[in-house]
Amino acid sequence: MRGLKPILLLATLIGLVGCQSDDPAKDMMADYYQRLGNVLDAPTPDFTSPELPALPRKRNLVQPLKDVRMGVLDVYELRQCGLFNLIAERNSSLGKVADRFRQLDYELSFIDTAAQCLPQVKDPSIQTELEQVLALKRKQRDTVIWNTLIDSDAWRGQWNLPAYTLTIALPAHSNAVSTIDQFSHLLDNNPPSNESVIDWQESIEKQRIIGALFVSLSYHTAWLNQTSELIANHQEKVLCGGNFDTTRLERLQTVFYKFYVGDVQPYLARVDGLYRDIAPALTRFATLQTPDAFSAYKNAYWQGEAYRQYKDAIKHHADVWQQLFQRCDVKLGQ
Repeated sequence: MRGLKPILLLATLIGLVGCQSDDPAKDMMADYYQRLGNVLDAPTPDFTSPELPALPRKRNLVQPLKDVRMGVLDVYELRQCGLFNLIAERNSSLGKVADRFRQLDYELSFIDTAAQCLPQVKDPSIQTELEQVLALKRKQRDTVIWNTLIDSDAWRGQWNLPAYTLTIALPAHSNAVSTIDQFSHLLDNNPPSNESVIDWQESIEKQRIIGALFVSLSYHTAWLNQTSELIANHQEKVLCGGNFDTTRLERLQTVFYKFYVGDVQPYLARVDGLYRDIAPALTRFATLQTPDAFSAYKNAYWQGEAYRQYKDAIKHHADVWQQLFQRCDVKLGQ
């Protein structure tokens, strides 16, 4: 028996450790939910994970581009304005294997350089050919941006939905947010001056925040709704007024202030703030013509449906608490 106690203690400790996940925010929501269930003496069904819209494979999203070429001799006539060197670099062995960011940088540079070249072209045939190429490049510009957004490793890392939510501390991501916003301005033809899109690649690749933000919106919406349902369905157990025992009500107030107001609410507000920082860029991205396969993901995250559900869940949760406290004539803040 003496040897059994340490074994039981070890098993208990292992069990406690096993209850912790690698996602502190999910643990916080689960702890809040369980504490409410304990106070209400109510069953707490396991959390039902929401179904997240899948990010489709690249091959179902990448859009074809019409290959545009100019005759070598004609292009050579444009050497004085820099277009010849630009095209020669693109047609080099390194240029042919350039990644999506460098391809986009080339396309944007070509459009700007060709527009500057046109007034300098004297040969009518070259001028006509350059006008046609420039028109097609401008027409395909948004498609090139889309292919960069959906096919580059840097952007793909942002859109992929991880298994975790945003950390409770939400470390500063100001550089990434700023870079994402700058990139999105390409779509309103107002790119920042004197900057190459290649300069933005590292920040977008290394500070992956968007996928975890999207997961946070969906998961915490589901947690809030399930917790709101727990409170609403067991309010009758909370006695208040008259000669009733108000112990349960007092314990609920402790959970409300210590865990919801103290921990959960500030975290939810930080998630909300990060989304609002990213939202203008997402709105610009949503103006792109996208394949049908992308519709569910686009509607949920780029067009803001997941965020609207998140805000509704927060409001509904606050309303459930307010209804309980109003019935018991509890003034918030007391």
